[in-house]
Amino acid sequence: MNSKHINRYLKYNRFLEKRAGIKSYGQKVVLVLILLFFISFIAAATFLTIISIQDEIQRIKVSLEKTIHIEKKLIKKELETIENNAKVFISTYEKKNDHRSIDFNILKKSHIYSIYNNVEHYTIGRKIPISSVELLQYSDDKYILLADYLIINIQNMYYVFVDKSAFNYILSSQNFPLSEYDPVFVLKTSPKTFSSFICSSSKFENSNFYIIGCVDRATVISSKINSSVIGSIIVFSVFFLLSFAFYNLFFKKILLYPINYLRKNVQYMSDKGLEKVKFDLHEHGDDEFAKISQVLESTRQKILKHQKGMNLVLTTTAKMISMTNDIHNFALFAINSLDELLNAEGSVLCLYSKLEDSCSILVHSDDYLLNKIPFNLEEKEFKKLQNTHQANNIILDKTDDRYIASIKKEVNDEYSLYIVIFKRGERLSEEELKYTDMILSHLVYSINLLNLATYDPLTRLYNRRAIVEYAEKEVERAKRYNHDFSIILLDIDDFKGINDTYGHTMGDIVLKQVSEIIKDEIRDIDKVGRYGGEEFIIVLPETGTESALKLAERIRKNISEREFKIGDYKISITISAGIAGLGIHGETFEEILQAADLALYQAKKNGKNQVVMLGKEEISQILEEEFESKNFLIDAIQEDRVLPHFQPIVDLNTLEIVGYEVLARIKDGDRVIPAYRFITTAIKFGIILKIDEIIQRKTVELLLNQKEIPQMLFFNLSRPYIQDIQHISQFVELLEKNNIPKENIVLEITEEEAISEITIVKEAIRIAKSKGIRFALDDFGVGYSTFSYIKHFDIDIIKLDGSLIKNIHKDEDNQIIVGGIAYICKEKGIKLLAEMVETEEEVKTLRELGVSYAQGYIFGKPNSEFIKNIVEDL
Repeated sequence: MNSKHINRYLKYNRFLEKRAGIKSYGQKVVLVLILLFFISFIAAATFLTIISIQDEIQRIKVSLEKTIHIEKKLIKKELETIENNAKVFISTYEKKNDHRSIDFNILKKSHIYSIYNNVEHYTIGRKIPISSVELLQYSDDKYILLADYLIINIQNMYYVFVDKSAFNYILSSQNFPLSEYDPVFVLKTSPKTFSSFICSSSKFENSNFYIIGCVDRATVISSKINSSVIGSIIVFSVFFLLSFAFYNLFFKKILLYPINYLRKNVQYMSDKGLEKVKFDLHEHGDDEFAKISQVLESTRQKILKHQKGMNLVLTTTAKMISMTNDIHNFALFAINSLDELLNAEGSVLCLYSKLEDSCSILVHSDDYLLNKIPFNLEEKEFKKLQNTHQANNIILDKTDDRYIASIKKEVNDEYSLYIVIFKRGERLSEEELKYTDMILSHLVYSINLLNLATYDPLTRLYNRRAIVEYAEKEVERAKRYNHDFSIILLDIDDFKGINDTYGHTMGDIVLKQVSEIIKDEIRDIDKVGRYGGEEFIIVLPETGTESALKLAERIRKNISEREFKIGDYKISITISAGIAGLGIHGETFEEILQAADLALYQAKKNGKNQVVMLGKEEISQILEEEFESKNFLIDAIQEDRVLPHFQPIVDLNTLEIVGYEVLARIKDGDRVIPAYRFITTAIKFGIILKIDEIIQRKTVELLLNQKEIPQMLFFNLSRPYIQDIQHISQFVELLEKNNIPKENIVLEITEEEAISEITIVKEAIRIAKSKGIRFALDDFGVGYSTFSYIKHFDIDIIKLDGSLIKNIHKDEDNQIIVGGIAYICKEKGIKLLAEMVETEEEVKTLRELGVSYAQGYIFGKPNSEFIKNIVEDL
């Protein structure tokens, strides 16, 4: 708070004490409560009065409509009576030859002013004040209002004129139930009303006029305000007196006790010293004064221990208050202060997310950067803290002449706080560790103030736990009130590649931008959460699946059409989404989420960048098929029916077999099932590692019976296989144990898996190369293709995707692409291998383009034994 605000509040406080004579805190609280009570009551009374006026206006409008309806019936009945009387009179009038014998008093008694014959143009009764031309304008109306007359049109032949005043008794307020407002009812040719009146109108059937009823708006408002003011004064007086009595008799003592207690102890501490007093209010309560008591007690103890440490605590406490909304800056301030207090070489702090297995906030102190401490040291210490099972732990270590203190402190179920302190000369003392722990406690408190247990720190969306809790409640509410409910499970396609290609900072920016796009598209009642690393879940209360589909498609289109400009980079991004809804896909959130996850998986499987919603039967079929596939794989492994098959690889220059690709097959009776039929299920249920192990072991056993080991044996690596470097080490041990030349082994991974796991793949290649094993990049040339991957990965062989090879002798574009790849590979010392070669023309073209090796059905299909010869006429 700046000095202007401080001075302003000091002046207000001084005014209360000097001018108003209010010096007691309790009196100030009473005054504030009275003001708040009065303002709240006035606001509530005003609001209720407005509502009351609106309700009264609505009630009047309804009454006017009902009254007009009644008056319409009465007027119509009267007009029909007059019309009948007029018809009788006309008939009598026309039958008698002597018009003088007609009694015209009958007209007057029937309220008839005059009757006009529009055919013969004569008038019965008084002369009409309206021309026949005017009457012709209303030939389609049965009843006509002109000037002061109501005219009955009898078949456009006779016009019966009736004085409008004859209906005044009907238009009086006698039929209006709210007569105290003195309503007015009139007949008008237009429904025009005025803002100062509350009016309702209705057109008279078969006529040119309306019946309009109005009440003076000011009269209504005045009446309701008067009644509301009187009622409010009575209620206010009763509540005020009761509240004042309760406050003085009971609440005043409770309210002022903590203040008097703290004031007494502070005064005693000032008079007698720090060691003579103890603040223990926090042991009996949890309110703000209890927290103040706790801080005072902690402060008292720390001052007694060490003045320098106490100064830091007081400073960080102040910073915690001012930086509550900026944890990053507060954390940076804290570790910089710790460096100064502990005379440390540098510190690094990590707010570790257990869900995402990464640092949501990572902060390095200024001294850490200046002293250029190796980053691998912090990674090593973070790993130690991550592996410890204790909620709070301190690990003290030493490397060379540098002492390291690694501290773990639990924040909540989703986050832990790690801090690593580097110091030269001597270890951290117990007292210094206590100061550090105190600062970290302040950090934990600030983090919890920011609701990091609820919100994702990066995107500020709901985190996984919070969005699941919200969704579960919404499912129950939807079932209780029979409402719709849907969710969208959304995943950024190939996000791992963005992280590994452009760095995690760029990936974080993409996540933030995508989350903003999603938030812009959803309604206020919808909620979105970050469900995983690059996965989002949108909860849609009171929304059917069709609307959810439209929303998901709108989000997908918005993201796919947008070019993400991040620094110097322009990145195109797509998303895949799965939709599921209550009732259609399940009765619990868990069932709905499973359906959405399966739909998302299907969207990925279908090619990504699309939205999918599965039917209940499709889901059951998928689950059933997966279950059957899983059991089939387990049975195949247990029954030893997983076998390696070998497809020959030839040298295009000599057409000699120089190696084989080792492929997994499952024998099922007379059938041999290829890998593409079961590989997805094997990966999903974690069975692929066992299959990889069996294929490698059986291939090695088969090689032991061969006179000559093939020059190259290509083994496909699954993503789970390369995620743990130990698998490659174990394969190397198997080769060495059986004296299989490691240089004859080629491990291959698809281009898609390479870019999605770029860091891990680099390490896998490094380890494989160090053991003498060669490495190949499979399916190159489609999807993510870029020549920069050749630079990223230290590979020996590139396998061209079959889509580039098919009919390459006819496709000049593919020839240019393959020729370019061949040129670069030649310059880099990389061999090029073409897959799915099927014709002699393709063989010839590939040879001319500089491709070294080839495999395909023209050379031989996968076989359980090594093929020795190929087609001779090639």
